[in-house]
Amino acid sequence: MSKRSSKRRKAAPPPNQPLPPYAHGRARNKSLLDKANKAGAAGDHDTAERLWREYLQDVPDDPDVNFNVGVCIGRRADSPADRVEAAEHYERVVRSAVVRMERKADAMNNLGLIAEKTGHTDKAAIAYGFALKMWPEHAAARVNLGDAKRFMGDWKGAAQEYDAVLDQDPQSANAHLCAGMIALLFGDFERGWREYRWRYRTASFKSKPFVSDKPPWTGEVLDGKTLLMVAEQGWGDQVMMARYPAELKRRWPTCRVVYHCDPCMHRLFGGVIGLDAVAFNPTDGFDYVCHVMDLPGYCGMKAEADIPPAFCIRPMPDWPVWKLENVNLLRKRIGLVWAGSPTHGKDKSRSIPATMFQPLIDAHPECDFYSLQAGPAQPQVAELRNVTDLAPQITNWTDTAQMLACMDVLVSVDTACVHLAGAVGTPAKILIPFSPDFRWQLQREDSPWYPKGKLYRQPTADDWETPIRRISEAL
Repeated sequence: MSKRSSKRRKAAPPPNQPLPPYAHGRARNKSLLDKANKAGAAGDHDTAERLWREYLQDVPDDPDVNFNVGVCIGRRADSPADRVEAAEHYERVVRSAVVRMERKADAMNNLGLIAEKTGHTDKAAIAYGFALKMWPEHAAARVNLGDAKRFMGDWKGAAQEYDAVLDQDPQSANAHLCAGMIALLFGDFERGWREYRWRYRTASFKSKPFVSDKPPWTGEVLDGKTLLMVAEQGWGDQVMMARYPAELKRRWPTCRVVYHCDPCMHRLFGGVIGLDAVAFNPTDGFDYVCHVMDLPGYCGMKAEADIPPAFCIRPMPDWPVWKLENVNLLRKRIGLVWAGSPTHGKDKSRSIPATMFQPLIDAHPECDFYSLQAGPAQPQVAELRNVTDLAPQITNWTDTAQMLACMDVLVSVDTACVHLAGAVGTPAKILIPFSPDFRWQLQREDSPWYPKGKLYRQPTADDWETPIRRISEAL
């Protein structure tokens, strides 16, 4: 990272927020405009939008009010027609001869976000670049440009953009978080985990921090103490970090470790090696608190050798027994998962249609294929031939864990089943998007997190056929 500037510069709008605060238009119809601005400031966006639209009937080119209407459209809906209409309002701002340059840059940044939502990352990058020419200190546009570069595979360029924001504003939480994810991609674990701690300071981070009067754990000696591990983010993240209770017990044999997580995970995590208890929203009975994605950093991870073993979950007596019926032990058993949660921010770049697996299935009549797909994409199994659907038998995560343990290999996109396969010791062949999640790093085909996993990467953002063909050849 370049040397930080000590001079404080003019603050830019928060990064990655497509909806900046309401602008106050020039008052040609002051009474109407005042009502609209007051409604917007009070959070009554529907009333504000209606009044601003009424104002635009008389003053259609007012740049500030056009900007506000674009913001309102983005707040209430996100259909293709809404995006087109919002873009028209932002374009009026950009074309205006009277609006201040900072507002032009805001509008251009929002045009970039609209382009990105429609899958045109290249056009989004151009828009962010124009926003920065209009206002070089626009931190939001620069972080967004870094994200666009990262998505397009220019990871070094992305890192430079994030570092440039930190030169401008050392307290930019978004830039710290993005710089951390890039560092983890590059294998710079020490900086990566340190920067990743900024995630809870960003407005866009969905998980909320656990509130407690107990101190956060930052690596203190735990002999005779109890640590509360706090689940966060997706199911896969929670399973991935379930390896740490055993590591904590190895370092401090007399410590206790409790996992705070959703009740639906309690039975599964009851099988975590080294874990003393599971809980939901406990208020007492522990000395320290640590969000699970902070554990690697506070455990001092600086190299791959510092990663604890992936295998960390074993079946427990209270698990409902599940077994694979009518199995031919002479045939290889292949589990399939083609989609993650649609609420994941990058789901469109990682999930695939189930039918993309059909050539792989057809190429291996000597294997038995099983679908472990759950969730909204599960019905797609009906479009596949020669696949046994196990979804009707899945009632909880312990069922999935036992199903994975019965497989010879899992073939899956980057989703929670990959992490669960690693936790129960099942080999996995993992489809990795062109712009990967930070934990999969770059270029390599192996993973330090999952020694039994092999990574099959997209050569370009629109090519899943190549990695699926390579998996088929490897089977």
